[in-house]
Amino acid sequence: MKYVGVDWSDVHHCVYITDDTGDCLSAFSVEHTPEGIQTLFLKVKEIAKDPAEVLFALETHRGLLASAIIDAGFTLYPINPKAVDRYRDRYKVSGKKDDYFDAMVLANILRTDRQNHRPLLPDSVLTRELRSYTQGYEALVKNQTKLCNQITSCLKDYYPVALKAFEKIDQPITLNFLEKFPTPSSFQRASKAKIENFLKKRHYPGIKEKTTELYTFSKEPQFKVEEQIAQAKSFYLLSLVKQLKEILSAVREIEKRIEALLEEHPDKDIFSSLPGTGTITTARFISRFGDNRDRYEKVSAVQAEAGTCPVTEKSGKSTYVHFRYGCRKPFRDTATQFAFTSMKESEWARQKYTQYRQKNGKDHNLALRCLANAWFEVIFPMWRKREPYNVEKHLVGFFKEQGLFLPESKIPAVAGSSVS
Repeated sequence: MKYVGVDWSDVHHCVYITDDTGDCLSAFSVEHTPEGIQTLFLKVKEIAKDPAEVLFALETHRGLLASAIIDAGFTLYPINPKAVDRYRDRYKVSGKKDDYFDAMVLANILRTDRQNHRPLLPDSVLTRELRSYTQGYEALVKNQTKLCNQITSCLKDYYPVALKAFEKIDQPITLNFLEKFPTPSSFQRASKAKIENFLKKRHYPGIKEKTTELYTFSKEPQFKVEEQIAQAKSFYLLSLVKQLKEILSAVREIEKRIEALLEEHPDKDIFSSLPGTGTITTARFISRFGDNRDRYEKVSAVQAEAGTCPVTEKSGKSTYVHFRYGCRKPFRDTATQFAFTSMKESEWARQKYTQYRQKNGKDHNLALRCLANAWFEVIFPMWRKREPYNVEKHLVGFFKEQGLFLPESKIPAVAGSSVS
């Protein structure tokens, strides 16, 4: 076997190649360009003709370089940067390092401890496309939340009465209201007819009642703010409103694309059958699990990677159990959010959550992670066997084991039903 360590960057990549003897077969640098990557592959093939005999080590699983390595038929091992940092001490304790040294460390990690690391197993093109849209959706939603907070903060500075007009910031009627009445004085001057006409144009339900409510708000005593300051603040407010409207439009568009891709995906029925899942949660689960069934051999690997199971440290007579920090945080977010929504439709989930809170004394967030960890015991075999959720098949054993009560009305009479 030949082991190739690559210390990557946005400009160039330092490469170190070794074999089972530990000798340096080659060390060189290539530019981060299509031509540079092809040069890398040509030099590797001069040393090993068969791609199956070559293992690459990289400190990331994403990016153009990682994709190029996989597309060229090589096996890639993503190594956690923290692990690489620990391995450096095997060779130097002085702390001195350079790019070629890091590439050598990466290559030797595979040579000596490959069994402790997992290769990157590629998913289908459909799954990778769905993952890209899902990641984009999550980023847009984060920006949406950030903009809502910024608008709220801005309004508190000069126009707090606007926060009482509608319940949510991130909805068209609220944003249209802020565009129509961007300052306290513009809202105070508005007549009842003008407010009613504003609501009519936007087909707001219960126009009469809402008109009266808004008109009452406009006449309430407000903090005194100089008109020049209010105008300056409104300029910033309107720029935030414009950004948020664009974000909301993009979120709606990306939701449609995710929904269309899900209709084509063979794993859709597996995850959409879970209680409390919708389009986005289904897409997120598919994106996190992937569709390569060789990725996880047992459920504990999923639980560790998703960060739902704790870490236990034992030393002498002391035992310390703590929160797992090293994990795929988007995977943990997906699992805990699903655990929360599942309680609306699953009796088992509600009872498990109550058990964690009352019997074990856990707080809300910890109880959700524990529930997500328990859900993986159900979801993992579903994913491996490609079968939808069935409460009678998947959960009756859990109820008996935990001494929990499963109402007969909750057990579907027909095998294969996904009712919970």
